Formats: sequence, structure tokens, C-alpha cells
Amino acid sequence: MSMGTTSRVVLSDEMQKAKGECQSFRSQVKSLAQELDSIINTLLSTGFQGEAADGLKQFYDNNIAAFLADGGTFDQFLSMFDKDGDGLFDSIEKALTIGDGVDPALGDNNKNIGQSTGSGS
Repeated sequence: MSMGTTSRVVLSDEMQKAKGECQSFRSQVKSLAQELDSIINTLLSTGFQGEAADGLKQFYDNNIAAFLADGGTFDQFLSMFDKDGDGLFDSIEKALTIGDGVDPALGDNNKNIGQSTGSGS
């Protein structure tokens, strides 16, 4: 029995759910990054000065802020999860689906892992 389009619909629903979770995560991180930026700026403008303050500011700007910025490393990492067309989830779906859907033998093979298939003695 072929799984056909039924398996594709289930797969698509799961992919859409995962993409939504990634968007939610991205929003939460962006909010926390803005809060951290505000804390750093307040700290540096209210008396924390000198070489240590300069070093903190440089470290924050070059590493943390750059990592979390739009188009930064974190943003690029999450982009592979939510890009339409060529994102990670689309690649997974393409790899798992062939023609009418997932190969029906895949389920049988998974159910029989570790079981003897020979006629035995």
C-alpha cells in the first residue's frame, strides 16, 4: 500500500509547525538581544568607564551584537530553517518524498530492524 499524498500532508504539517517554532524562537531571541543591548548601553552611560568599560563595549559590539544582528551568524543559522524553497525543511521533505510520497518499504524496514529475515535452521 502506497502512502501517497497522505504522508506528504503529514510531513508538510510538521514542517510548517517547525518553521513556526523557529520564527517564535527568533522573535524571543531578538527581544532578549534588545533587552541586553539596553542593559549594556545603560551600564556604559551611567558611570562604568575606563579601559574595562571600553573593553566590554568592544567585546559586546564585535562578538555578541554582531552575532545577534540581522544578517549575523545567528540570523543566518535560523534562516536555513525558515527559508521557503531551498531551506532545510524543504530539503528534508524532498529527500524523504519520492514520487507519490515516502517509500512504503521504509516503514516495513524500520519495523523489522534486528529481526532475522532468513529461513534459519
